[in-house]
This record gives sequence, C-alpha cells and structure tokens, in this order.
Amino acid sequence: MGRKLLLEKAHIENIRLYDVYRREGGYRSVEKALKTMSPDAVTEEVKKSGLRGRGGAGFPTGMKWSFLAKPEGVPRYLVVNADESEPGTFKDRYLMEFIPHLLIEGMITSSFALGASRSYIYIRGEYAWIVDILEQAIQEAKNNGFLGKNILGTGYDLEIYVQRGAGAYICGEETALLESLEGKRGNPRIKPPFPAVKGLWDCPTVVNNVETIAAVVPIINEGGDEYAKIGVGKSTGTKLISACGNIKKQGVYEIDMTISVEEFIYSDEYCGGIANGRKLKACIPGGSSVSNFTSKSFIEDCQRRTKNDEL
Repeated sequence: MGRKLLLEKAHIENIRLYDVYRREGGYRSVEKALKTMSPDAVTEEVKKSGLRGRGGAGFPTGMKWSFLAKPEGVPRYLVVNADESEPGTFKDRYLMEFIPHLLIEGMITSSFALGASRSYIYIRGEYAWIVDILEQAIQEAKNNGFLGKNILGTGYDLEIYVQRGAGAYICGEETALLESLEGKRGNPRIKPPFPAVKGLWDCPTVVNNVETIAAVVPIINEGGDEYAKIGVGKSTGTKLISACGNIKKQGVYEIDMTISVEEFIYSDEYCGGIANGRKLKACIPGGSSVSNFTSKSFIEDCQRRTKNDEL
C-alpha cells in the first residue's frame, strides 16, 4: 500500500464535519505554525519539502511564496484556484466535497506564512453544491476559533471567502481568475507584472491549486524534510490522480511519484486494469495540453502487425 497523506482519513464517517476532523487530529498544523513558528519558518518548511504546484505547472511552491512582495501598508492575498475545468479531472472536487477542513486548515497555515488577512477560494461555477460545503466548514472553523480575529490568541486575523466562477475554462489561468474575482471579464493579463507583485486588486497575491494548499498540512505536521523523503528526485510527496475511462476501478487515488503509469493502471490497489478484458493502448496523463502516453506493448504490437502486413 502506498503512503497516504491527504486521503489518510477520507474513509472516516462524517470526516467532513469539524468535530470529527478535529478529533482525528485536524488543525494541528495551524496550532503548530501560529504558536511555535514564524511566517518565514513556515515558508522554509515548504521549501524543504520540495512541494511543487499540483495544478499542472509544477513550480516549486516555497519559491513561489518567497517571491511575494511585501510593501509596507499594502494587503497581501492568498487565492486558491478551485476552477477545476480540465476534462476528466475531479481530484480537487473530491477534497473539497469530502474533506473540506483539510483545505481550510491548509489555507490558514499558508495565509499565516504569506501575511494574508483575507483569502479566497475561487471555485468552478458548476461545483455549486460544494460552495455550501465549504461555507459550512469555514463557519465551523470560525466558531471554534480558527478563523476571524485573534486566532488561538496569537493576534493573527484571517477571513476566508468562497467565490463562484461563471463556467469559463480560461479562468483556470491564474491572471484570468484574478480578473474574474475582481468582477471583470476573465481575460488573462499580460505578464509582467506577475501576481506576486501585482495580483488581486493590484496587491501582492499568491495563487495556488487546492491540492497544493492541502499538502501544506502534512508538511507542517511532519516537517519538510520528512515530506521530501517521499517520491523520487524533484517530484517529492504524494499526488492525487483522477482516474477515469475504460478501467475497472475509477476514482481518486493518492500515489507517490515512484509508481509507473502502467503499474498504476494495472495494480489492484489502484485502477485494477482495463475493463472488459481489453489491453491498455494509451492514456492522457494530464489536461488537454499534455502529450498522450502510449503503451509500450501496444507500440510493439503495432510494429509486429505492420511488419507482417496485418494492418
């Protein structure tokens, strides 16, 4: 069985609710960060972890945070990109729908590191029912002292807001998302300036994907060095995969980067193989801009059949 960091508690009944999430160790990273660490120390742990953006670009998260400008008297923002619009993707939806407090916890810890007192979740318009789930989780966190004024008596203030998009695919791009969040048409901005310098309302802003921010929780709980031991090379930690198509077991799986595509598809722990007794020909490992992966056995079979004039 592979290591689970984000989905470890997903099977627990009512884990969506604050009381259950808290009972299972939830919000420990917030307590640790706000009570025993400085904002820079939190960022340093994220750097040590090697965490890269889980939205597709794969840019080092800690490095991105360190680019955030900090002019005196100017607010800073964290914006979570929950505009999950690529065909066949639903991993962020799973996190928000079934473990919403994991995202909220990650946002509090990350916002503290960035010096943000207001943070936003920009969510895909079609995820209407998840907005209610997130807003309930936000209210539960606030009722229990993890949001609002003077969190845990530390003097740190934070409010989190949820904003629905209008179903525009382009708003998955961070600057188009910011335009939409400001109430404008979701057109991408010319860069530079980058959001870290001039983002939301021309203020320094970090935009990160849902899974990326959720991963901050185990990083702070276990330490960046421990997180970095998982995976391979620069691909550290675990990754959520939305598995769909002609496979036996569709769903969201958490893997580390040491597993191959074919192992993931054929393993009983994950997809269980190709349905209806067929063989793997190819798969799309990411969004529409990603090259297809073609099965080695399929290529060899095509070469054999071409040689024998069977095609």
